[in-house]
This record gives sequence, C-alpha cells and structure tokens, in this order.
Amino acid sequence: MEFYSLILMSIGIFVIKLDEGVNCICNSLTNYREDYRNYIKTVINHICSHIESNEILNLKLIQDSNSAIGIEEFSKPETNYHNFKTNYFYTISLLNFKYTEILKNFLDYIDVILQKCKQFHERNLEENFICCVTSLVEEVKNSKIMFENLHNAMNFFSYIDVRFVFQGSTVPNVINNEINFFLKYVLQKISENSRLDLNRHFDLNCLPNFHDSEMNFMSLNEFRTVASKIINNLYQNSNIIDNSIKNNSTIIQINEDDSYFVYLTCSKLKSFYNKNIEIWYKKLGFEKFFNPKTPELIPPVDPNININVAIKALNILRQESGWKTMEHINIVYNEKLFSVDSIMKDPIDNKNFQIKKEHVTQLLRCRYTEIIINYNIILRVILYLCNIYANNFNYNCLIKFFDSFNKSKIMFEGLHTALMTIQKKSLWSFTFWSPSNLQKILKWVNNFLCLLNNKEFFQDIFNNKNKKFKEIIDNKLKYFLNFRRKCFNCLSTESRKMKSRCNMKKPFYDLSKLIKYFKSSKNTMNIPTFQLSIQIYHDACNFFDKFCEDVYKSCYENLGFIKVDSLNKSLDDKLIVD
Repeated sequence: MEFYSLILMSIGIFVIKLDEGVNCICNSLTNYREDYRNYIKTVINHICSHIESNEILNLKLIQDSNSAIGIEEFSKPETNYHNFKTNYFYTISLLNFKYTEILKNFLDYIDVILQKCKQFHERNLEENFICCVTSLVEEVKNSKIMFENLHNAMNFFSYIDVRFVFQGSTVPNVINNEINFFLKYVLQKISENSRLDLNRHFDLNCLPNFHDSEMNFMSLNEFRTVASKIINNLYQNSNIIDNSIKNNSTIIQINEDDSYFVYLTCSKLKSFYNKNIEIWYKKLGFEKFFNPKTPELIPPVDPNININVAIKALNILRQESGWKTMEHINIVYNEKLFSVDSIMKDPIDNKNFQIKKEHVTQLLRCRYTEIIINYNIILRVILYLCNIYANNFNYNCLIKFFDSFNKSKIMFEGLHTALMTIQKKSLWSFTFWSPSNLQKILKWVNNFLCLLNNKEFFQDIFNNKNKKFKEIIDNKLKYFLNFRRKCFNCLSTESRKMKSRCNMKKPFYDLSKLIKYFKSSKNTMNIPTFQLSIQIYHDACNFFDKFCEDVYKSCYENLGFIKVDSLNKSLDDKLIVD
C-alpha cells in the first residue's frame, strides 16, 4: 500500500475521533449560546429601561433609505429573538449617537475657550493668555473620568461576541476607537503636566510661561482640528437622525467680561462632565455590568471550558513578542478591522474571554493560512528552478530540495503543537463555518507531518552508489508532486475566502518575483555559467530553510506556546469537562 493511502487512513482516524468529541461539545455549545444570548438580552433590556425619555425625544432610527422610526418605540424589553436583535441594533446606534454628541459638545466648549485665548494672544495680553490656556488645560485634564467611563462603556460592548449571538447578521460596532482618541489626548496632557509639576516642586520659579502656553495652545488647536474630522465622520455614518431644532448650549457670547468668561465656561464644563457620567454611564448600569452582584448580570461560562486555565493561557500568549510578526494582518470581524495591537492590548478576563479567544484564533488562522500559502509557493519555485535552470530536474537539485523539505518538519511540528495546545486549553472553535475555526489548518499540518514522519525524504535514502539511485529519485518526485497537488487542491479557494476574515497588508509571495530574486541574487554575481544554476537552487533552498526556521520561532516559540503547554500539565486531563 502506498504511503499516501496510509496518510489518508491516519487523517481519517483523526477526523473520526475529532468528530466524536465535536458532537458531544456541539450540544452543550447550543445551550451555552442560549445562556450567552440571554445574558446580552438582560443587559440591553436594563439599558433600554433606564434611558431618560427626554434624551431620545425627536430621535429617529434609520431603517432604510426611505424610512425612519422613532427611537422610543424600541425602549420596551423584548424576549423575541428578532425584536431583541432590533433592540440591540437600536441600543448601540443610540449610544454611539449620544456619545458622539458628548464628544461634539466637549469640543464646542474647547473651541469657545480657544477663541478667547486667541483674542488675548492677538491683543498681546500675555498674563490673560497664560491664565486662559492654563485653565483650559486643567479642564481638559478634568475630563479624564468622563472619557474613561465612556470608553469603558464602549469597551463593554466591544467585548460581546456578536457573531456568536447574531449568527450571520451584522450589527453596529461601538465607537470605542474614537472615544479612545479623546481619552489618549487627555492622558497625554495629564502626563505632560505631571512632569511640569515635578519641576515646579524643585523650582518655585518654574511657573507657566508664555512659551509653554503657546505650545499648549497649538496642541489644543491641532487636537480640535483632528477631533472635528472624527466627529463629522461619526455623524455621517450614524444610524440616528435628530429632527429637533435646538440651540447649542455650549455657545457663550464671546464679548462677555474677559475676567469672567473663562471661569464661566470652565464651570459649565465641570457640570457637563458630571451630568454625562451620571446619565450615560452610572444610570444605565455599567458599574453593575462590570461588578455584577446578581446572577443574571454575570457572564455565563462555557461548561466545556476550565475558564481559569483558559484565561491564564490567553494572557500568557498575548504578552509574547511573536505577535509583532503579524502586524501586517488585520482580522475582519462584524465588518470591522481589528489590528494585532487592539486584540492583544487588553488583559483577558471572564467578561471578554469569549470575544478574545475568537479574535486570537481568527488571527492565528489568518497567519497560519498565510504560512501554508507561502510555503507552497516556495516549493513551486524550487521545483521550477530544478526543472528549468538545473537541467530538467537535475538529481543534485532534487536531493538538495528533498533535504530542505525534510528539514521543514520542525516547522510543522511547531504549528501542530501550537494547534493542539489551543485545543487542549479549550480555545478551539467547533463551529465549522466560523472564521476562527482552525480544523482546516490542522488538517494541512497533519498531512505534511504524516508524510514527513514516514522518512520518505531523508538524505540517506538518496545514496548515489545505489544502482537504482535515479529511479528512486524519479519515484519520489512523482510521489511528492502527486501529494502536493492533492494536498493543495483547495488552497486557491481558501486564499480567496481569506478576504472575508483577513485583511492582509503584505502580499503573499509571488512565484515570478521569487524566481527573479534568486536569479539576480548577489550570491550569483561573478560565478561561472556552469556553476550558476547550482548557486541559484542552493540560494532558493537556503531561503526555504530560513523561512521554516523563522516560522517555527515566530509562530511557536515566540508566541508562548511552550509556556502554555507546560501550564498546569497535571490539569490537562481536566481542561475538557466531562
């Protein structure tokens, strides 16, 4: 029986065993999904019931290009799935709109004070200018708690695995990145002033000066310009329209008494912060969601998972350096792009575990698929060089190639161990069509490991003293080409489907460009023609060797899988709950 048949048998046994486990898990997964959905329903109903009616007066939710419906019609708790999805859509759209409104009003206050500071500057009133800018900076710093609360609220929603709750549906994404822009600027100002305060502690003469105030004035103006563009973009993409005619409460007549104007506006800002924290954070229940005291507000846990071990494993992985090699990859989730940094920056806990494990495994699927695609392209390049530039599959070229192919085993061993570690730590998605499902990757990896474990391409097989030396190599080549064709027959389809879950900022290897690269390599300069072909395929094989070594290091060692695999080894048998 051919080795290829043995490979298929091995894979078949693996799939049967995997399916047995999957069937058991799928039933409990259905129950968990329902518990998770009910938890989100409870949160949404709680928020809807605590929104003040005067805050949603005259607001309309855009249903399509021709119609809009009053927001107040969605404010009642719903248990029906369709209505729940609509309520979720409404709640996120409304919060996005109201939080955008808060950002705009904050910016209006900033603009009003900046105009007054500008007047002082133009009239050469240095003391007034310094006092004006210093007061404004202080009030910007005082916004920290408000923006932290708004950002926490948006983060709470960004931690919901909407793909898991609303299968096949797209719902609005929260504006946490935009709020984070405001928060980061506020924290930057606090940091800058902390350094100045430290200097003043040692030097009583180091008070705010005209130069420092000018720098702060310029910084605030630049912030206002960028922030205004962000706000305009948010309004343009909003699902909410406001039909009311209202005066902007932040506008204060600029000709008021100079000595009183800045004080009055800063006082309004203080009350603006407190009001928004109370109405749009505390009253809606976000403190209860983050620190739940009742069972219905506690996020459910998948019964198949030892949550403490799984969370610890994810936190080990996310802090490793290997993720930097994936910075060219954004995952696509709910029609939004997520960078490696946004996925890895937050510590994992029981509130965000569900979404984080999905993001991490989807990112790994993107990266591992990219590796397999590039691996296949390099194989094709070397085979092409052996055929064209090394005289119709020169045997020495093939021996070198098979040697490199055999060395690639370590790469597949690393990927396989990583995948099995994810599965053992219950970070595996068993939903077949899920973008985070890694089963196809595991199948490819197993295919190659089964082939390489049969020692088909070990160097000592190709002994040129053997009379059947050439026949052996020819047979191995035919066998390998057949294997590669069958193994990669779905790779082109997979690469096309990648676009729906991966946004790749770096293209895959290109066959013609790689061939050109090896032909024009600096190592081939000033080499006699008869040695040129040898140098070309040697360079290509060395490139292949380094590719596999780099993958092993960056996607196994430097991702922390060795640490995770050794994590509580004695608990491995308990990670999947019976």
